[in-house]
Amino acid sequence: MLKTLSTLLSDIWFLIRKWRELLFHLHKNYPERKHFGALPAHSTIALPCHIGRKQNIFVEDFVKIRYGLTVINAGKESVYIKKYTVIAPDVTIITNNHRSTVSIPQVILGESHINDYSANVTIEEDVWVGTRATIMAGVTLGRGCIVAANALVTKSIPPYALVAGIPARIIGVKFSPSDIERHEETLYPPEERMSHEDLVSLFEKVYHDKKVFGCSEPLTQEQSEKVNKLKKKRGFDNYCV
Repeated sequence: MLKTLSTLLSDIWFLIRKWRELLFHLHKNYPERKHFGALPAHSTIALPCHIGRKQNIFVEDFVKIRYGLTVINAGKESVYIKKYTVIAPDVTIITNNHRSTVSIPQVILGESHINDYSANVTIEEDVWVGTRATIMAGVTLGRGCIVAANALVTKSIPPYALVAGIPARIIGVKFSPSDIERHEETLYPPEERMSHEDLVSLFEKVYHDKKVFGCSEPLTQEQSEKVNKLKKKRGFDNYCV
């Protein structure tokens, strides 16, 4: 009888532990919108995802995050994702890096947080982050830049850069200066646009020898109609300039 009771209690405790594990898994991988620091109605995040501190994730309007996003963040660091950005599947963002320290074995280094390097990550407007890219602590991805699939981004990227590799390096530029100005006229009010002087300086310093990646041909009537339908579908047909 005692053995039977002991077995029953053991089984109950096993089920309780499994239930708690399931709840933890659902909380970590299938968060509700209210759990984020900010996640507007016009932005989407596909599940599952895995985010340590969801309250430190701040997303602006019209952001699309595909499934499999992993954010490894501690208590203090935040991640800011600005409008019009798209993050492809299985991207990883790490805001806290452990530095090897004499006398501390690796197995407890992470838990100790001694000599860590921790910093926010900011993804500016209209950025495209390719699948399985990794973004490290302290990085800012400049407006309109493109991060290639599988890239490891260890330092900040200027606006409209195309980066690839491990570690990521600039291999191209998204548009020409005149096309960037034309592009920004359709997305941002005048006070938010990059100035002509800043663009000229940026191209002289960074992109003078880089190839242009994007397309600049005017849209056909059919393409324009398709774009307008998608804008209306996503709710920002009257939001852009």
